[in-house]
Amino acid sequence: MTTHALQFTLEAVDDSAVVGQSFLAVDGTGAPAVAYVIGTAAGAAVRVARRQNGHWTHEDTGGFAAGDDVRISLSFDSGGVPHVAYLDRDSGNAIFGTRRDDASWSLEAIPTQAGLIVRSAADVSMQIEPNLNDPPFADTPTVGYRDAFNGDSAAVARKIGGSWQISGVDAPSDARTGLSLAFDSSAGLRLAYFQGFDDGSPVIPQPLKLAQEEVSDAEDPHPPTFVNGVIDPDMRAAESVSMARGLFSKVLVAYADVRTRTVRAWSSSLGSEPRIEVVAEGADANGPRFPSAAGDPHQTLFIAYLDDGQVVLASRGPAGWTSQPVATGDGWPSLEFGKDGTAHLAYGTRTLMYARGAVSPG
Repeated sequence: MTTHALQFTLEAVDDSAVVGQSFLAVDGTGAPAVAYVIGTAAGAAVRVARRQNGHWTHEDTGGFAAGDDVRISLSFDSGGVPHVAYLDRDSGNAIFGTRRDDASWSLEAIPTQAGLIVRSAADVSMQIEPNLNDPPFADTPTVGYRDAFNGDSAAVARKIGGSWQISGVDAPSDARTGLSLAFDSSAGLRLAYFQGFDDGSPVIPQPLKLAQEEVSDAEDPHPPTFVNGVIDPDMRAAESVSMARGLFSKVLVAYADVRTRTVRAWSSSLGSEPRIEVVAEGADANGPRFPSAAGDPHQTLFIAYLDDGQVVLASRGPAGWTSQPVATGDGWPSLEFGKDGTAHLAYGTRTLMYARGAVSPG
């Protein structure tokens, strides 16, 4: 399939001292929403903006994020209720939040330590399990994180019947450099994460790993078990990682290598061998960084990233990856596609911005 450049229209979402990071999701009606962090006198507060009837609304969740180094998460359930997850500034705990009917937010700490004790966590990533008419597991809050108390081991927490069930994903690795969780279109669960400690040198490996939930024939497969393996052994100085949600026959992991100043993509598809490709190269420490991976309804792969003050969108065509500039920006971009093929992109410029993209004629 031939890919075409997307034509974007831009609009401001919030000018309230936006700290930098954002996470965009599309609800069941195709409307975008963004979870992001604003600076307040009390700290970095978590806010959610939704675009409805052509206008943006803004709600403060009451939570305070740990800053701008760990991406927050936003996801909708099948009833259109938004949920957020992030790392708490004061306690270091993983926090899960749900919007109530009265527009207030309910926040709770997610247990670590096999679900028995709440300890500090890192690299929180959340998605609501897709509703595929498979009760009781549809619409299950699912959170990936690193258990900082237990040697920084990767884990998944699922809220089943009002209580959290914890599953180990990998052994302790002393790594705090990125984790991303995503369901595919059939509710298959995967996590991408780095293992090892970044000492700033090109010597110590920091490989990229991929974990996949094992399919169980049991009547109650939760809590799940995972199989994992290294998919890029050559990483040495990882910064951030992003997995595309909702793909059918493909897997896409985008990640930044600060040693080589590149954004890279690991992808696989049915019937083909996985491949690792350089998506973009930068000339200095200002880019490319902070990739956000997504796929459109035609399974075309896209990665948005920040490169020296520009938000850039890359797409994977028959000849490889090509990039187009979208706008000036200096905050983490977040990319998602609607079911109609519309691209939705959020990014920061100290003002939170939104870009809506469609394929240009011809």
